[in-house]
Amino acid sequence: MKERTRLAGILLVLIMLSLSSRVAVARELIFSIHPFANPATIYRSFQPLVEYLEKTTGTTITIKIAPSYIAHVLMVGRGKADIAFVGPSPYVRIKDKFGGIELLGQFKMRDDINDKVVIVCRDTASITSIADLAGKTFAFGDHQSFGSHYLPRWLLDTNGVPVKNLITYDFVKSHDNVVLSVLHGDFAAGGVRLDIYRKYADRPLRILAGPFPIPPHALVCRKDLGQALKDALRQSLLSLRDPAVLESINPAMLRFEEVADGDFDQARTIMNYIEAR
Repeated sequence: MKERTRLAGILLVLIMLSLSSRVAVARELIFSIHPFANPATIYRSFQPLVEYLEKTTGTTITIKIAPSYIAHVLMVGRGKADIAFVGPSPYVRIKDKFGGIELLGQFKMRDDINDKVVIVCRDTASITSIADLAGKTFAFGDHQSFGSHYLPRWLLDTNGVPVKNLITYDFVKSHDNVVLSVLHGDFAAGGVRLDIYRKYADRPLRILAGPFPIPPHALVCRKDLGQALKDALRQSLLSLRDPAVLESINPAMLRFEEVADGDFDQARTIMNYIEAR
């Protein structure tokens, strides 16, 4: 009788542990994305990846598009998101100010076009170098964007054109808006990722300077998400080869690759430089 009671107790514990494990894995995960494009485009780009990760990890994942870069940083930094898509400056801001996140994998694209920035102008513009932008106008993207703010501003400054030497400048919220503002003649030039520039290759636009390499774009997760789930997410990303899923994110997307915190040191250096001004 005692032996049967003991075995029944062990069985009950195992069942409870099993149910607990399933609940922990099955709970909804929040995937935060900053508003780098309109919401419909973001959902269309990332939903196939979400469905793939749901299938490979056995979780339910919901995309949450933050209303701004700052809201995205705060959401991820305060542990309100389980997974997040980050560019160089949001990653540095979250990691260095809050901690609590781990890198899962970086986006690897053909010719590294999402990890390069160009300064663009209209193809009829008389300017031939960054130095020629003194006394002109310039479009930045979001304040917290590395590719459309920090790096272009650093390039201006180190080429003798600090923002005080521009007639005016403004933040137009996104890389696409930078391109459109320059095309419409609202600004003489602006800085964008190479992949965004190539979207408008048939428009009257040219590269004034660049391309310049930047740190990677990546996916991160909460540090306390649970080792088994973190390993499953990381392995799923690194083994992903389905072109339909990858090309939905970007037509030039090849795969996910391993990434380390040190890969973002350039962003830290340039952000510190700009913010000290």
